[in-house]
Amino acid sequence: MNLYIRTADLLSGNVMVISDKNKETVFIASRDKENPFLIQLFNRLNEKVAEIKLKNSFLKIFSIEVNGQEVATINTIPMVEVKYVHIGILNWNIMGNIPMSNYHVKSKHEIVMEVCPMILSLGQPGIQLIINNIDDLECGTLIAIFLNKYIKLPGKPLDDSLSGLHGHRGLSYLNFKNK
Repeated sequence: MNLYIRTADLLSGNVMVISDKNKETVFIASRDKENPFLIQLFNRLNEKVAEIKLKNSFLKIFSIEVNGQEVATINTIPMVEVKYVHIGILNWNIMGNIPMSNYHVKSKHEIVMEVCPMILSLGQPGIQLIINNIDDLECGTLIAIFLNKYIKLPGKPLDDSLSGLHGHRGLSYLNFKNK
């Protein structure tokens, strides 16, 4: 099944709509304002079907629960050059360019889910989730939202508008040469 999420919802929104190829809402994800690591997933009937939350703040272990039962865990995620993440309990391995949302999830050499960036209708950027097994919809959707929101892009260029980061910003080479 193919699911789609707008990038604008992922970056700044507390409510994210996950739709199918017919633009029908499949899930609604909400992020708690006071606890940003709590992401809840609701179905069309506004029933909570899954959530991801911080299980152990010291070790940075996150728990994914579907219908009240823990089905997966994510251990501490490194923030530099992320190319591989292991999902515990389910024994899933995520490989690819995770910061750019272009990766695949494998379980025992079989692809469970693929995530790739794409342009949605009306020219809006978003991500596409291709989930092979319908039983993995909730868990796969939460993992994609979590990785997209909390993985930082390594090597991101600094904003030139910030002062003091570039020591000799206003001085040119010619000014030194002529003196």
